[in-house]
Amino acid sequence: MRTDPSPQRLTRRSFLLTEARIALASSLVVLLSGCTPPATAPIKTASARSSATTTGPSPIPVALSVGNQSSTQQVTWLVPSDPLIDKYAKDAIAPAFQKRYPDTPVQVITPGSNAYPEKLLTMVAGGKAPEVFTTWGGASFFLLFNQKLLADLTPHFQRMKLDPAFILDVLRDEYTVDGQLYGVPWNSNPNFLVYNKTLLEKSGVPLPPTDWNDKSWTIDKLLETATSLTHNTGNPSTAVWGLTMNAGACGSLAWLWGADPFNDQGGPNDSPVYQGKPLTVVYPTRPEVVTAMTWLADLTTKHHVSPTPTDAQALSSYGNPIFSGHIAIAQEAAGWLERQAAVVQPNFELAIAPFPYGPAGVNTDQRQDAAWYLGQKSKHPEAGFNLIVYASQGEGADKLIDIAKDDPPIKGDYFSRWAANVLKIKGFAMTTEQFTAVFNGGINAGFPSPAGRIDNAPQYSDAFDQLMAPVWQGKSTAREGLEQVKAKWEAILKGVRQ
Repeated sequence: MRTDPSPQRLTRRSFLLTEARIALASSLVVLLSGCTPPATAPIKTASARSSATTTGPSPIPVALSVGNQSSTQQVTWLVPSDPLIDKYAKDAIAPAFQKRYPDTPVQVITPGSNAYPEKLLTMVAGGKAPEVFTTWGGASFFLLFNQKLLADLTPHFQRMKLDPAFILDVLRDEYTVDGQLYGVPWNSNPNFLVYNKTLLEKSGVPLPPTDWNDKSWTIDKLLETATSLTHNTGNPSTAVWGLTMNAGACGSLAWLWGADPFNDQGGPNDSPVYQGKPLTVVYPTRPEVVTAMTWLADLTTKHHVSPTPTDAQALSSYGNPIFSGHIAIAQEAAGWLERQAAVVQPNFELAIAPFPYGPAGVNTDQRQDAAWYLGQKSKHPEAGFNLIVYASQGEGADKLIDIAKDDPPIKGDYFSRWAANVLKIKGFAMTTEQFTAVFNGGINAGFPSPAGRIDNAPQYSDAFDQLMAPVWQGKSTAREGLEQVKAKWEAILKGVRQ
């Protein structure tokens, strides 16, 4: 689990390096343009978003094959700058993998002082492309795909006679392009609402549902609930706010209104950019997007159920503001669950609930996913793929749960084991069935975050965050902010096309 509840947002330093990253990425088009994936028979994947709830034993680790390898072949693995993931990779996976394959040592590398995309692209440009890397910190799927950095995994699955059906269907589809699979997911963070159960029960307010199909749970009902829970004394040390929500990457909250800023027809399913198509026109000023962002701003400036940015900052000393006890309901990504709650040990009960239904009759949440990729420029592709398989299922998945405190997004009993660990943490007050329904419902109802999906995602998401900040402060209207976003995005498009 990621420490940051919005794991794919860039740091301030990453934003300052965005132009350098894009320039470097552009230079790689020339460097790598001659590399194309081998033609192989496509892998068929199910399109249905089946439930992530599974039963039965964990898949037995496959007998890994290293082909005709006969000499030492070091595998370089670029992992995120995350202490627990780093420990999982260095202390658990790498030595266990090398014990099984003495001639295949694993060198685990973290970005260090560089942001993840800069480190990856720098290694590639220097002729030292890692065998295995991931989606992180703005290294979005189609940024990597369009720079021809990703190897087609299809022939490797076929070589090992391994069926990729162990991956959850919805996530297998996410990393499939033209029938070929390019990533093995290791992380999936749905968004949902977390609430202070003690506070709701004390106030006599009905608890939210656990069923994502409960259409009585709407944004109007959420606002009504938040209003009844708000007791704003003007002093952050004594006030209680009913609700905090966020705009999502590039304004993905507008999905509840049936809109997306990258098409003028409907929601995210109607935006070709999420399928890797070139972005040529943007629509952040669509009426539905304006309405959605106005609704979000009104939570603070009109209804006063959300803290001002200044008040929210005062609550940040608790880490995640929900742990301050001054927030009743908050939108969160799953990444905070085990790590932050385990550290804080809250003195009240908390639980999670589905996203509300919006005016369009949908409750699509932003899902933040990550996958392991095999570098197309990898010097030892078979060994690299073997590492991905080992790290993703069987013993590797067990270690992901125990050491990285993460939920392997694959079939088997892994989720049940991970959920049991979460529900043991002080404060969680849900049954296993309730927790499973909300978490897995968020995976199936969700759509990948724009920040982890589209090419040049950091430029668009950073511009949105910066230009919309005055809106959340009540200094400008949502339309005014989105007009500025549109102008900036159009300037980015012109720069990309030059």
